[in-house]
Formats: sequence, structure tokens, C-alpha cells
Amino acid sequence: EALPSEAVQRFEQAVVHMSAGDVATAEREFLAIAEAYPTFSGPLLNLGILQVKAGKFEDAAKTLSSAVERNANNAQAFNQLGIAYRKLGRFKDADGAYQKAVQIDPNYAIAYLNLGVLCDLYLQQPERALEAYERYLALAGAPDEKVNGWVTELKKRLGSERSARAE
Repeated sequence: EALPSEAVQRFEQAVVHMSAGDVATAEREFLAIAEAYPTFSGPLLNLGILQVKAGKFEDAAKTLSSAVERNANNAQAFNQLGIAYRKLGRFKDADGAYQKAVQIDPNYAIAYLNLGVLCDLYLQQPERALEAYERYLALAGAPDEKVNGWVTELKKRLGSERSARAE
């Protein structure tokens, strides 16, 4: 449903505070807007981003879970939820959140990158990591030397694992 213009204006104002680094005001405003408009997931997404940045990962996971309850199609909220879960060591939950993000938006490059890092470093699933990195590179639009290096390294690792299995 469409939001009242007052909600949109308050939200944009809160985003200005967030961009200016006035975190306390931004947090207060996002909370107030979230309470006033219980179907609006945007304020909770932004509040969650601020909490992740502040290292409040438990709070962020709760806030972002509420955001996706309000709007199950908020790919950004699922991506941020994945980050919060990863920071909390909840790797399976992070995996599910990133997968949901790319299901909702198959062109969401950064969510593929996050999924790749998770699979590579935390889940020890190099095949899935390679697939996610390659999808990220295809969508990123600009060359990414660092990720290209990871892909090369993964292909070598997978190549030697495959030949070791074949012997």
C-alpha cells in the first residue's frame, strides 16, 4: 500500500541524519516512524544498518527480522540480516538470508558477493562460493580485481581437489 507523504518526508529526513552521521537522531526517528507506520519496513532496514555499523549484531538481527516480517520482499533487509547473522556466527541463518535476498532480486550483486564470502570462508563450500562470486562479477558491471583473484584461487583449489579425488 502507498505510504502517506508525511511518512515519506519523515523517512527522508531521517536518512539525511543518517548520511550526516547523526546516528542518535536517525535511530530515534527510524524507531518513531516504524512505530507510527507498522507496515513500513524501510525504517527498520535503516535502523538495522545503523546497528550493524555500531556492532550491535543481536539488536540488528532482531530489527532486520522485524523488517522482513513486515515486507517479505525486501531483498536489502534480507542481505543485511545475513550480515548480522554472519557476525553472530549463525552461518546457516546467514546462508538462508542471503539466498532469500537473491531469490527476491536475482540481480542483487552485493548479496551474491556476501553469499560467496560466507560459502568460501565460513561454510567451506568452495563450489557454491565460486558460483556466487561468478554471478557477482557478471552483475557488478565493473571489474573487481580482488574477487577475480578469489575466483582464480578457488578454481585452482577445486581443480586440485577434483584431480586428487580422481586418482
